[in-house]
Amino acid sequence: MTGASPTTQESSFERKAVFSIICGSHLINHFQSSMLGVLYPLMMKDLGFGYVEIGFITAAHNTVGNLLQATYGFIVPRIKRAVILGVGNIALGLSVLATGLATNYPFVLFTRLLGGVGSSPQHPVGSTMLATYYGEARGRVLALHTIVGNIGTLLAPILAGVLLVYMGWRAVFWIVGVPSILIGIAYFLFSDIVRPSAAHIRKSKLSYEGWEAYKKCLQNRNILVVSLVLMAGAAGRGQGINVTYLVPHFVNDLHVDITYSAFLFTLLQLGGLVGPIIWGWVSDRFNRARTIQASLLLSALSTLWLGWQSSVSPWLLANLLLYGTVVTSRQTLTQALLSDIADEKTLDAAFSLYYFIGFISAPFWTLVTGWIMESYGFGPAFTVISASYLLGMAFLLFLREPLKHTEADKSVDLEESQ
Repeated sequence: MTGASPTTQESSFERKAVFSIICGSHLINHFQSSMLGVLYPLMMKDLGFGYVEIGFITAAHNTVGNLLQATYGFIVPRIKRAVILGVGNIALGLSVLATGLATNYPFVLFTRLLGGVGSSPQHPVGSTMLATYYGEARGRVLALHTIVGNIGTLLAPILAGVLLVYMGWRAVFWIVGVPSILIGIAYFLFSDIVRPSAAHIRKSKLSYEGWEAYKKCLQNRNILVVSLVLMAGAAGRGQGINVTYLVPHFVNDLHVDITYSAFLFTLLQLGGLVGPIIWGWVSDRFNRARTIQASLLLSALSTLWLGWQSSVSPWLLANLLLYGTVVTSRQTLTQALLSDIADEKTLDAAFSLYYFIGFISAPFWTLVTGWIMESYGFGPAFTVISASYLLGMAFLLFLREPLKHTEADKSVDLEESQ
């Protein structure tokens, strides 16, 4: 607007730059992880490993990322968020480039561990940065952040499948690694406009404030319940079971080629693209906890249905769309609920704990699923997975859902809920 003051113009530019860079890195983060589902069948053949091995790769990658996610509440007050995200994205890009050079299974495992380190700050640090800049619209902005990541997940199997028509799987890794490095550099170029966290300004009290923020979050039953709900569901966190096993299942069990398998996986991601919007809209207008309960019940039913689809049919296509719509909604809904609960002073610690607790079960579920698939088949594996959403529904019974309220009220609610 021509009549805007310089301060308003500067603030608007900051917000747009922060949103664009964070969402761009989120898209790339999801793209590089989701393309693995299409590349794994070829890598399994060339490098000689099976379902258990790819399950261990994913579990190791997630474990490293989860452990680091728990530490960012301490790191952010000492190092600028933009610097953390810049280093992370460069490390992620280098790990993807290196995977294209792999000659054996241990090499792939090492590069994926490095990728886990690089991708670890995206959710806790990126989400809190957005929450800081968009305090009055946190729910909508965090939902958009999730949707952009889902777009990366949607595009990955399509583009990876197309690239495989013209080149080998190694070249795909080399092409995809470059954008992550470039956006990591962009974080450094824009780091001066990104304001630090509130605690970054008062370094003399950093240790005390860091521990106190974590302590308050751990004493808040609602924060723990929301984190446990994210943890309980086996799939739908953006990585893990869906990316690791679905395309190999389509290729090896349903006997379809890589290109068509990528199309089937894309249907799931289409559901994941519209799901957060639909469920976010519903949760803004109705009881948020009951909305999550409904999504978890549908997640259990659609997972069970998918587990026993034995051929490609219209029912499978419909199943994949429904599955993607409901399973991928859990993270958006719980993020919105967490934003209702936490105040800005504890936001970094709250998101760090939320992602640490929420993602800590992903390696377990990935390994268990791989073992059950190899021993008993896809149907029994997804039957077990479907039960995990019922556990999430049980955790929600312990939630005292806060009212949707203003920022000034949040610190009061935090104390009252302890």
